[in-house]
Amino acid sequence: MIISTSIPKNIWFTAIIALAIVFGGLFLLQHVPLIKRDAIATALLADMVVTFPLAYYFLLVRPLQLRKWNIVFVFTCCCAVAYFVLPPHQQYYVLQLRKLSTFLELSVVIYAISKIRKIIAAFEKSEAVFPDFAHNLYQSMTTVLGDVVVIKLLVSELIVLRFGLFCWKKPSRQPEAITRFTVYKESGYPAIFGVLLFVLLIEVFAFHLLLVQYSKIAAVVVSLLSVYGMVFIVSDLSATVKSPVLLMKNQLLLRVGLRWRTSIHTSNILSVEKISDNYQPDQFCFKGGITKNSINVLLTFNHPVTIERIYQKPVTADKIVMSIDSADDFIKSLNSLI
Repeated sequence: MIISTSIPKNIWFTAIIALAIVFGGLFLLQHVPLIKRDAIATALLADMVVTFPLAYYFLLVRPLQLRKWNIVFVFTCCCAVAYFVLPPHQQYYVLQLRKLSTFLELSVVIYAISKIRKIIAAFEKSEAVFPDFAHNLYQSMTTVLGDVVVIKLLVSELIVLRFGLFCWKKPSRQPEAITRFTVYKESGYPAIFGVLLFVLLIEVFAFHLLLVQYSKIAAVVVSLLSVYGMVFIVSDLSATVKSPVLLMKNQLLLRVGLRWRTSIHTSNILSVEKISDNYQPDQFCFKGGITKNSINVLLTFNHPVTIERIYQKPVTADKIVMSIDSADDFIKSLNSLI
């Protein structure tokens, strides 16, 4: 069955505190007399950059035994929110606070750079055993730097940039014993990608021209975010083309671009069968098609498998449906190993 990691109550409490501080503070700013507004804004700033980080520490870091580096990331986010929602006078205080936190953030960056050799060594060790760039980068960086939110986000960004900005690079050579199966040809995904990218380019250009009449800064920010969105789309196609499903001696690596991946020992595969695109997966089945209605293979497992997803928590599932080119050959090859 599909199971997502349960969310502890402390996370809900922390989220409620954050919403109460931001929206409660903004409500007060709009309804108090003008003479008291500056004092309320200063109090709201203190709640954002002091009260909430302390609450985060005592509600999440200590009980869940998270890395203390998370506080630096949370403090930075709090400063960013405070800068955009508070009046100009308090924005000056935010900038001064950011100067104080720069030293800590710089220390984290220097620490990460000092560990680059260990990260490369761990990556090369994983690459020799398991031919999946995204998985190996995640494992090597979290092993060396720690399994924390900041590192996970950094890994996700590096993976997107690797496939998006270096989409022209050829994938690394893999042993001949590995059988490869693509997942994008029969669905026509490259054509869908081309149309989507073309429409996005037109919309970005038109929206930029509209926004620039009102605010040049807003136009630049929105355009940069849109460009990053295009990089993500290119990255997804690049990863889909260059990261096929791999059938090894006793291991099956299922993946679709950057979206999801899972590694399964062949002894855990109960059955594999061909299905039609109108097949209705049940609640225990992970829907892994490259497009919503693009599925032709159903895999059922003896024990639930863990599925990694970019920018999301892993889930577990008893079954997976997906689209694989040359499905008959895939089923025949897999059945010979299970």
